[in-house]
Amino acid sequence: MSDRSRLKKPLLYLLIGSVLLSALLGIVLVLRGNWGWLEIRVILTTVIFAVASVCGLACDVSRTPSGLNLFPKAGLALTAITTALLLLGIWVEVDSEAYWKTTTVLISIGVATVHVSLLSIAKLARRFRWVPFIATQIIYGLAILVSMIIVFEINSDLLWRFLAAHSIVVAAVSIVIPILHRISKTDSNRDALLMPVEARNVAAIDQQIAQLEERLAQLRTLREQLVAGTLR
Repeated sequence: MSDRSRLKKPLLYLLIGSVLLSALLGIVLVLRGNWGWLEIRVILTTVIFAVASVCGLACDVSRTPSGLNLFPKAGLALTAITTALLLLGIWVEVDSEAYWKTTTVLISIGVATVHVSLLSIAKLARRFRWVPFIATQIIYGLAILVSMIIVFEINSDLLWRFLAAHSIVVAAVSIVIPILHRISKTDSNRDALLMPVEARNVAAIDQQIAQLEERLAQLRTLREQLVAGTLR
């Protein structure tokens, strides 16, 4: 009864195929003992497809039955763009510093977007609603910091320590939010705390109920017309 996304099945098949192909190629290359640039590119391609599939599935899981779904859509778009840029750069052998810097910056922002989308699956009670907002700022702050280091090629010991501390904070909020979700489940108003998959299932059931009620109304009207016709 769930509202399945058209992307879910292809992404699952792509993930399974990429993993199996990577394993098969790895076994063949190990047995041959021949590692050339072509073989490395093939392995990298399968790994890229596997990671892209995981990111796409994460965005699909976080999709809600209503609303704009900005983060899941942005995550899917960035995943597609960065996958294309990586494959183009590997196979065409793009030798441009600006190209690879742009690709890396988009990857960092894309990872942050997928991360935020995953955390949005957790539904928190009203008293905890401020936590995801702060977590979003922290996660994107880390992505921006990484992007600045890449673009401006900053090499500072103090900055690297700050980056490590920032990463620890990101890991902490990523653990705290699911815990708060479990705590929020003890609240009396649970309908507002449904996870996206549960919300889509409920929405699908509500849609079917509405269709059945409409059909029942039509049948009652038809019955009344038939009864009225026989009494004339």
